[in-house]
Amino acid sequence: MTRSRSAPSLSTRVLQRFGLSAAPSPIYRGLVLGVVGGLIGTLAMGQYWTKIAPQVQPDEGGDEQAEPDQNVISPLGQQHEDGERATAALGRSAYELVAHQTPGKETRAVMSEAVHWAMGLGSGAIYGALSARHGAGLLSGGVFGAALWLMADESLVPLLGLQDGPASTPPRGHLNRLGAHLSYGAALGLGVWALGRLAPE
Repeated sequence: MTRSRSAPSLSTRVLQRFGLSAAPSPIYRGLVLGVVGGLIGTLAMGQYWTKIAPQVQPDEGGDEQAEPDQNVISPLGQQHEDGERATAALGRSAYELVAHQTPGKETRAVMSEAVHWAMGLGSGAIYGALSARHGAGLLSGGVFGAALWLMADESLVPLLGLQDGPASTPPRGHLNRLGAHLSYGAALGLGVWALGRLAPE
């Protein structure tokens, strides 16, 4: 006796009715759509940092001297260099692990960018796999982005010592990070939803 596929929840059916959520699809298809959606979301996040973030937290200018992290919450200690972003710290650590030497300035920039895009595409794949069962959409994408901000940016990354503890960042900095992740998630969800409607099953 075959088991019938479980019916979508009421909220999913309502969202699907108004075209705000895609119908469930195979996981492999969700993964592919999620990777492409992750590309769209990462581009949107870049636009947020370029266009909106400076309005939320204007650059005070001047060459500020990077100081050691005074708010370490990682049991591993500070793994980033003073003033180094989390993606740059992760990229530098990976390079040093493989090449057994410290990367130069240009290599650091390339590695940081590579980590940024890999995280964007990888997170998109996770969202795509989840949306294959529950459906994709603007709302679910935004929730996914907010969850990424809370679980990764505000918790896991500082716990690994890849960035300063949360107390080191002013409220507007936290708001900007949330805004960037919401932009990523919304564009990701909308992208996966649109691609799901255009791409054949």
